[in-house]
Amino acid sequence: MTSIDKKIITKNILKLIDTNGIDDKDFANLIEKSTRTLARIRKEKALFNIDAINTASSFFNKTLIELNSPKIQIEKDSRNILKQTHKDNVAYYSLIEKRPSITYAITFHLLKNEEFCSKGMIVDKIKKLFESFGWNYSSSYISNSMMRNSTQIYISGTKIVDGNVVNIYKAKI
Repeated sequence: MTSIDKKIITKNILKLIDTNGIDDKDFANLIEKSTRTLARIRKEKALFNIDAINTASSFFNKTLIELNSPKIQIEKDSRNILKQTHKDNVAYYSLIEKRPSITYAITFHLLKNEEFCSKGMIVDKIKKLFESFGWNYSSSYISNSMMRNSTQIYISGTKIVDGNVVNIYKAKI
């Protein structure tokens, strides 16, 4: 039998949190840890304990063997799969039903949007795209997030909207 590697498991749980758009505060509450503890784990100064690993295994519907794998398999539509899996579990479903992190929205939806990748979009259009999924982010939050994701997104130009100059954001290819 393969030995358990808590570093790999921790890395995989963090990857699952991010790829499913789970807010760190919500996940910390789920595993009954503080956000400070989760921040230490993200900075590689701590690892998840057995109780947290078991809760994560249950929440993400992954076995310990899967979590211990150096190359964990994450389904393309894992967030929606989790919603379906946990539809009868109020504690888990309420967590997955919440608006996902902006990083998730950008990475898994905006950067896969054909118009955004080919022509670019202004913040108002991005906001409407996210609202079509039921996710409400403020325009300033979206704008700040575009700037923070400069490795994947750039300002491809500007446009005049209602007398104001606005940036057109586009995916870096």
